[in-house]
Amino acid sequence: MPKRWDIIVRAGAWTRSNLAAEYRLENFSPPSPAAKLRCLELDGQGAVIDADVPCQVDMGARSPTIVWLLRDRTEAGCTRRYRIEESSREGAAAAQRDASIELTDDVMHQGGESYRIRTPAATYIYHKRGAGFASLFDRDGNDWLSYRPYGGSDGVYRGIPNLAHPENHFHPGGTGCRSRISSAGPLKVAIASESLDGKWACRWEIYGTHARLTVLKVDHPYWFLYEGTPGGKLDEAGDYCVFSDGTRRALSERWEQALPDPEWIYFGAANLERVLYLAHHEADQHIDSYWPMEKNMTVFGFGRDGLKKYLTDTPAQFTIGLAESSNFDDLADIIASVTQPLTISAVE
Repeated sequence: MPKRWDIIVRAGAWTRSNLAAEYRLENFSPPSPAAKLRCLELDGQGAVIDADVPCQVDMGARSPTIVWLLRDRTEAGCTRRYRIEESSREGAAAAQRDASIELTDDVMHQGGESYRIRTPAATYIYHKRGAGFASLFDRDGNDWLSYRPYGGSDGVYRGIPNLAHPENHFHPGGTGCRSRISSAGPLKVAIASESLDGKWACRWEIYGTHARLTVLKVDHPYWFLYEGTPGGKLDEAGDYCVFSDGTRRALSERWEQALPDPEWIYFGAANLERVLYLAHHEADQHIDSYWPMEKNMTVFGFGRDGLKKYLTDTPAQFTIGLAESSNFDDLADIIASVTQPLTISAVE
């Protein structure tokens, strides 16, 4: 008899839009290797309302993790029910063709061997040996990072997350790390990176709507940086940033302060209804900072004051994403929807 798991998802206080949900099946054996995995959505009475929900399975050391798509909008306070089952039905594979992430390995980009991950919201280019993003292209091809293997603020300084200084780990163009794909499917790509000396480690999980970093191992205090080009080029007069309390500042203005809780910020480009948001999941009172460098790039840092680094926690999480709105209320909802966890449980 095929294996089957019924799962309940509660949205909590935030509306979600085309968000990937994940659940580790701690109490179940992995699906049979030859079986296709099928995800169905059920109504409150148990009737099937969507027979081909996109899904993938990530095989862990102890048990599998199921990743599936909460199609369309999941309203705040809503509960949705899903069934994951083994099936020989062709629809189990057909659902995957409708999903959205495309991974390409061994791409040469700005002097570095890279992974390219295309999603509906953005295209990410990740340098393997540097273990950092060199480019983040929006839907129109604008690069919000614009790393180049030369110069300073006009090229080689740029990237995300530029975590470890002075080692240059987790920074495009670096050479001191190794990276591998730990999960790849239609809904999620995960990249595991570590320094060659074994002192630093992190994991990126890239979804259709956003990307999340988990810092796993560090050797000393660190920061998380956005050094890049909003909308493709820094315009100090027209570009801006916005804090979670609604404070808006032009990117010509330098500042040093602890960001308000919740700790997030977004960067907007002049004449674009699109922004890049960055969120630090763990609230703190450390100084964060921003300044424009030589009219070439942003220098924003969670946990940075000059060359002082204040972040020490592991694990620690950060989420980034491009959003197709510059409205503050929209962004507050979008950021909450991807940083606040769903409540997911199996039905006994």
